[in-house]
Amino acid sequence: MSRRTIARTVEIAGTGLHTGADISFRLDPAPAGRGIVFVRQDLGGGRSIPATLEAVAGTERRTALRNGAHRADTVEHLLAVIHALEIDDVTITLQGPEVPILDGSFAPFVSLLDRAGRVDRPGPVRHARISNLLRITEGDALYRVHPSANLELAVTLDYVEPVIGKQKAELTLTAEAFRTEIQSARTFGFLKDVEPLRMRGLLGGASGDCAIVLDEASVLNTTLQWPDEFARHKMGDLIGDLTLLGARLHARVESFRPSHRGNIACARAIARAACFTLEEG
Repeated sequence: MSRRTIARTVEIAGTGLHTGADISFRLDPAPAGRGIVFVRQDLGGGRSIPATLEAVAGTERRTALRNGAHRADTVEHLLAVIHALEIDDVTITLQGPEVPILDGSFAPFVSLLDRAGRVDRPGPVRHARISNLLRITEGDALYRVHPSANLELAVTLDYVEPVIGKQKAELTLTAEAFRTEIQSARTFGFLKDVEPLRMRGLLGGASGDCAIVLDEASVLNTTLQWPDEFARHKMGDLIGDLTLLGARLHARVESFRPSHRGNIACARAIARAACFTLEEG
């Protein structure tokens, strides 16, 4: 198995969900073995922020990474697509503090990577496998991780608000399955939460154009693409957070009431328990 990077540089711009800033970013091919790396060019560049669990700096309503004073927020949607399309090495250069939210789904990032193309290069790919059942709890979130030959995901939501209620989504991750079952699932939030979160410095760029807006009983601004779109989006978030393992994971990950904080706790438990191998061919 060869390592994979993108074939050409691509760029896109949009608004930051939490900062409200106008942000552009660029994806560049990277040499084999570099991994997934963010660079804050607006802060002078030169300092890489690796997409690793050790770099996690925030998990409230998004996943943030940091290296020293350089930080990259809201990385999970882009990372999910990079992982689903099996990109091992890429440099992500940000002109701003976070990855833009775009339409709130994963689809714009899939289109961006499709424009970039992909190229294989010699080098070993890191894999992670577990041999025993893991159970992880973090706040209200619960995870069970089983041995598996592939990356299988199951997400169960349980909201008191009837607009979401209980729903479940399952998937064996492949690039094609991600494209057909996950990429168009949008982020979502309750209208009642917007102002309290803005007072805490979050959702400064939130609008009905980049999220499904809800009250307790109904969707306020759009039509759902699937009845379980909420669970599908949470599954995409989970894929993005598991990307920080820096490996292609072989496991069945069952998540109940997942959150970014819980996803990172789950990934860290997997990192402690997994057998990591480098495989070529």
